[in-house]
Amino acid sequence: MRILLFCYGNLATGTGSEIRARLIAEGLNKNKIDVCVVVSGVPENFEKIGISSFLLNENQKWEKILYDAAKSFHPDIIYGITEGRTDIVVSVAKKLNLPFAFDLHGIGFIEILEMGRRYGSRLERSYNSIRWLANARKADIVTVANPTLTPIISWLNKKTEPIIGMTDISHFNPNGPAKQIGLDKSNLQVLYAGNFQKWQGIDLLLEAIKESIKQEYPIEFTLIGPVDKNTELIEKWKKELSKENVHFNNHVNYNEIADFYRGADVMVIPRRFMLSTYFAFPQKLIDYMASGRAIVATNLKPHCLALDKNQAGILCKSNPQDLITSIHKTIDSDLRKSISHNARDKAVNDFDHIKQSAKIAKIFDEVL
Repeated sequence: MRILLFCYGNLATGTGSEIRARLIAEGLNKNKIDVCVVVSGVPENFEKIGISSFLLNENQKWEKILYDAAKSFHPDIIYGITEGRTDIVVSVAKKLNLPFAFDLHGIGFIEILEMGRRYGSRLERSYNSIRWLANARKADIVTVANPTLTPIISWLNKKTEPIIGMTDISHFNPNGPAKQIGLDKSNLQVLYAGNFQKWQGIDLLLEAIKESIKQEYPIEFTLIGPVDKNTELIEKWKKELSKENVHFNNHVNYNEIADFYRGADVMVIPRRFMLSTYFAFPQKLIDYMASGRAIVATNLKPHCLALDKNQAGILCKSNPQDLITSIHKTIDSDLRKSISHNARDKAVNDFDHIKQSAKIAKIFDEVL
């Protein structure tokens, strides 16, 4: 089988959807499937392991690049990752009379409406999102990354298959080099990784940190995110928080972040309930699980499904007091050991990207 994978992001430096596209490509390759990617950038290892690529650029029409890639690679199926630019996949597949599939992760226009105007016109972006999402009806098969999103996509296309989450369990694992975070090793070291947008729950986390400092808990917090793009905001936070208890690190790329995870005692996901977070299944959640870290997360349904209702992590209410109380519980090293062991086991059994990609290959084989 030959699969042409299209994603308009950079698989070497991207996050979220780009990481999922990278994992699918690598997983299919490990399953002896011929894969070619049409993306804006690839990791260095792709050429070495035999994944060919056509790179998108702003000087050429992306539809032409995908068309040329299909003519050269001769795929059995075209696989579009995320709802973005699905019209390009549909157009090329129809011109060449090829089957096509999509892998969907969220509902873009909901995210646009909830997250504000930061990235441009809401009206234009929402229209494009709805237009692209509607193309799911035309696909030969749709795979879905999020359990809560599956019923919605199934309504659009009955040929919908859940492929819930995937992570590289060899890259994210409890053994390996660990980057020291924090100042005092005797303190509980808590790590947050992500952007500083409202939907990530950063405001909830900051309030919990203030409560921790007030209670003089032996806990340090390290926040990894786009510090260089939020300098004024970070300076404001630093004035409000203790320098000894809270540390800010700039964004770390995919190849290095596992070392930081291994340096933490606890990983925290403080997302509040929003429609965009309800229909999301955070990539970092399963990366944390595979890393064998204790996890404290708010009790959103996607978090509950992944963490098996406290067996593989601690779930808390979306308020500062319950969040810091739950984090404080993990000072108990036996509790951390138990939930982190369960988290790792579940990641290995359910979210290994090689196993998940094998399911995709089987689904495509049935379609073809």
